[in-house]
Amino acid sequence: MILTTALIVLAAVIIYRLFPLYSIPGPRLAAVSNIWLAKHVRDGRMFTLGKTLHQKYGPVVRVGPSEVWFNSKEAFKLIYSAGNGFEKSSFYLSTSLAKPTISFSWGHLTPKLEFPDTLDFLSEFDTKRYRLQRRLIGPSYQTSNLKKFQPAIDHVISQATNQLRKLNGAEVDLKEWMHIIAVECLGQVVLSWSPGYIQNKSDGGTGTQAYLGWKRKSVFGLFPAVTAISFFSQTVGRWFSNLWGVTFSTPKGFKPFFTPVYQKSRKRIAAALRNSNQRDDRKDLLADLIQLHKDRPEEFKEVYLRRLAVTNFGAGHETMCSALTSAMAMIGQHLDVQERILQEIRQVDGGLSYEKVVKGDLKYTIASIKEAQRLHPVIGMSLSRTVPSGGMHVHGTYFSAGTTVGCNPVALHRNPDIFGPDADSFNPDRWLQDPESAREMDRYNLTWGGGGRMCPGRHLAELIVYKVVPALVKEFEVEITHMPKEEEMPVYFMAMLTGVKVKFIPWENKLS
Repeated sequence: MILTTALIVLAAVIIYRLFPLYSIPGPRLAAVSNIWLAKHVRDGRMFTLGKTLHQKYGPVVRVGPSEVWFNSKEAFKLIYSAGNGFEKSSFYLSTSLAKPTISFSWGHLTPKLEFPDTLDFLSEFDTKRYRLQRRLIGPSYQTSNLKKFQPAIDHVISQATNQLRKLNGAEVDLKEWMHIIAVECLGQVVLSWSPGYIQNKSDGGTGTQAYLGWKRKSVFGLFPAVTAISFFSQTVGRWFSNLWGVTFSTPKGFKPFFTPVYQKSRKRIAAALRNSNQRDDRKDLLADLIQLHKDRPEEFKEVYLRRLAVTNFGAGHETMCSALTSAMAMIGQHLDVQERILQEIRQVDGGLSYEKVVKGDLKYTIASIKEAQRLHPVIGMSLSRTVPSGGMHVHGTYFSAGTTVGCNPVALHRNPDIFGPDADSFNPDRWLQDPESAREMDRYNLTWGGGGRMCPGRHLAELIVYKVVPALVKEFEVEITHMPKEEEMPVYFMAMLTGVKVKFIPWENKLS
């Protein structure tokens, strides 16, 4: 009896030491390996997985041997409040743009990866460095500065509506056209340049290829040790990609827009730095960043300047495409909403300036966009963080330091305790009922990230989205001709409505 009891206790201790989260509700296989979650990620099930898990297991779900997802206000406040010490998890190794170096120290069995200071907002693990970088670029990315780029965005909108009008209501792929507009807007705002996508009525497959890249990153992120090794061994990276079926090749003749972006930005930066006294007269964001480097060269280093010039596109083209696609899909599916938006737009005197948007002339339009982003957020997986020293107490459970924790935006945004009993429904009016209710919902909104790691380009993205959506509704009846089921759309860490078909029917055609 004593021996049996001792063996049971010993087994319990071993299980706890090896799998400390075993007692947390969740799929059994997820308690011992990340393979369970990785398979769901590989298969693109992130849009439905979070919702399903929380419906089955409650607000606390174990999804890996050392990872837990939460769906509650309490956990959100602890994890994402600025200053609480929850750093980004090792998942973000897979999104790093720079190759690290390895350092060893006495007393530590695990080698440490050290990343160069090159400005990599998504993957930056050094919070002090991140905050310094954010403060440096902050003024350039504030709405007060970005508003001057409205003519550039208006130019893109005019070109896009002209081309869509020529299609005369023909069916097109919604995501591709929103990607076309997003990249064209970024091209004009950042570089005073066009990739020619509107003229060609095609993005050349760049949106699809980029999204496939997220399939690979999302799987690799769950295996940080393999990701770390793959920085130094391409053979390991290829082997692991093949093992998980996340290897993809580019089509023959494929031309990524990053190549001309890199070439043009590098050429302009080199010319500007050759003559430090000469100003870049182009009225775009790169000119602002070049001037920032000239004014504060020791802080906003040349490597920051070069990286950020390209990062505007890398970080912006998919997030804006996702936001635009979800907004137009939801508006197109709900004709009553579309009609109310159109009525609101027609009551606005003059053009659809951003000033009129923020002043409140388009309250229902903005509420519709926010509601679409709530139901179909840009991120499909948990925005994972690492529990700091001292651990975390939440929902009556202690989570030790080093545990990976986070909230899944898809599940959190449909939490009835936050967004009401109809949280699964598209209801823009929920944002207009009373100011305090709207502020409360905004507190738990992960559309642009969480807490102190909010997306640096949020205001630029909102400027573009808030101008493009009403402009399209003003010119066209948006008719969704095919909307795949949510579970049929592949979603990874990056989330996108794919396979949606739409007709942009000019209003004059409807009236004639």
